[in-house]
Amino acid sequence: MKIGARNIKTAIAVIIVVQLFIILNWDSPFYAAIAAVIGMQNTVENSYKVSINRMIGTVIGGIVGFLLTILFGNNTIIIGLGIILVIAICNHFNKVNAVVISCIVLIAIMTNLKDKLPHIYAIHRVFETSIGLFVAIIVNKFFKIEKFKIFK
Repeated sequence: MKIGARNIKTAIAVIIVVQLFIILNWDSPFYAAIAAVIGMQNTVENSYKVSINRMIGTVIGGIVGFLLTILFGNNTIIIGLGIILVIAICNHFNKVNAVVISCIVLIAIMTNLKDKLPHIYAIHRVFETSIGLFVAIIVNKFFKIEKFKIFK
């Protein structure tokens, strides 16, 4: 079995993100680690492209989710209307590659609030995503790793 450079770099990026959150005593690194996995692509250029779309989608979903929660609460009809809205916004700005993450962030904000304020939750999602993407790009750019075999 061959383990490629991207595989190893992805693991390194996730380790760095999780360890950073532990060291800084921040809440769960879950969203940052996911962003690191998504941001790690086969080239640094592709990591930039994916990261830009991920951030755009996160911001759109975060803003819409925050506004809808503040204005209308988080009932299921509003969540559905929010999905329609973020897809329309992404399509309007020709950001179709940001549609899925926009919807996911909107859903996360509108269903995971529990004891958190919507604006704080939305800001945390954007911040955590940016950390994960930043780490993925840095690891992809500066870690030079070759493939190796662990089994014949």
